[in-house]
Amino acid sequence: MIDNLKSGLMVGRFQPFHKGHLCLVGQIFEDCDELVIAIGSAQINYSYTDPFTAGERIMMIHAALVESKIDLTKCHIVPVVNDENNARWFGHLKSMVPHFDILYSGNEFVTNLVSRQTEILKPRFSRRKEYNGTNIRKIMSRSHRWKKFVPDSVAGIIEQIDGVTRIRFLLNEKLSEREKNAI
Repeated sequence: MIDNLKSGLMVGRFQPFHKGHLCLVGQIFEDCDELVIAIGSAQINYSYTDPFTAGERIMMIHAALVESKIDLTKCHIVPVVNDENNARWFGHLKSMVPHFDILYSGNEFVTNLVSRQTEILKPRFSRRKEYNGTNIRKIMSRSHRWKKFVPDSVAGIIEQIDGVTRIRFLLNEKLSEREKNAI
C-alpha cells in the first residue's frame, strides 16, 4: 500500500454476504482508497448460524464486488480464525490482515474492545433489521423470498452450492438437538 492511501477494514461472518454489507463497502470507499474485508469465524461452518465455509464466503464476496464493478486491486479478502481470548483478539486480527487505518464496526462490543487502539467509524446502516444474516437465514429456511436481500451473484452461488437446502437441514439438526436435550 502507498503511504498516503487510506485503508478501511470491515469485519464480519458474512453468513451470507448481503446488500447491507455491500452498502458498507460503498461507504468505506467514500472515505478510503483501499478495503480490507476480514471474514471472521473462518474455521466455523456447517452450523445453522454459520452454514457456509470460508471458501464459499470468499466466493460470495468476490462475486458481489465484481458484480458491483468494484476495483479488486483495491480490495483484500482475508479469512480470520477466531481467537477466543477477547483481550488478545484485536492483536490477532491485525496480524492476519493487511494494514488498515480505520475499522468500520457497528458492534458495540468490538467498539468497546478496541476504541483505544484504532480509529473506529460506525456504519450508516440501511434497513438493518432486514439486512442481517440471522434474518436472511431465517427467511431462507422458511420461504423462497430471500434473494432480494443478497446481490444476484451471491444468490447464484448459494443456489450453486445448494445453500438453502443446507440451511434447512442445519435448522432441522439444531431443532432435533434441542429435542434430544429436553429429554
